[in-house]
Amino acid sequence: MPTQRYKIVGHRLCPYVQRVVIVMLERGIAFDRRDIDLDNKPQWLNGISPSGQVPVLQVGHDSWLFESGVIARYLDRMSGNRMMPADPLACARHEAWMSYADGMLNIVARIIYREANAEGVHDAMTDLVSRLKIVDARFSPNGYFSGLEFGLVDAVYVTLFRYFAVLDLVSDVKVQAELSDSLRGWWNMVRTRPSVSAAVPREYDSELMQFIAAKNSHAGRVLARTGLRTPGR
Repeated sequence: MPTQRYKIVGHRLCPYVQRVVIVMLERGIAFDRRDIDLDNKPQWLNGISPSGQVPVLQVGHDSWLFESGVIARYLDRMSGNRMMPADPLACARHEAWMSYADGMLNIVARIIYREANAEGVHDAMTDLVSRLKIVDARFSPNGYFSGLEFGLVDAVYVTLFRYFAVLDLVSDVKVQAELSDSLRGWWNMVRTRPSVSAAVPREYDSELMQFIAAKNSHAGRVLARTGLRTPGR
């Protein structure tokens, strides 16, 4: 195991930060975490992140990595290559499905920030359900998505599934109700994994609801109007 202690700059709720934190916790990598307010970014962030986005990881005195996928793969390689398949084709397949999950996270972002009415949210949630059915049909978990051991692809999908309980509150389409038995079983297994639980605040759902309620979107207005009662899962 590496002895270096890293520093990660992120945001408390960011899914891309979560996946990096999960990798570090799974691999026993020492790190310090600094969360920032993305609505009031410090000026120094642009000096270490070309896009002004998080996460960024300090790997040396004045050396930083950006982009969550790059950071996660680097940390896995530095700690023994345990969270991605050794076979090049299997590894590429996992990377492709992680990219597919990122596409679904883009839909989630659209719901949170941009969809202005119920119809738009309905369509976006329907799209999420359709894509999850494709995942289940072509890449369904067998224990984990990675097989017998929790892997990086599992860490990526965890960050997507976290949203569903709150998103279900703002739409007539309920993603959780549409999950297959295999996907629901996988989620029930991984959600309490120590690395997964520790990657977010204890009151994650409540904080996420407050975060969305402050946005000028249909989802934000629904949550602001109906109150911030934590959803049952």
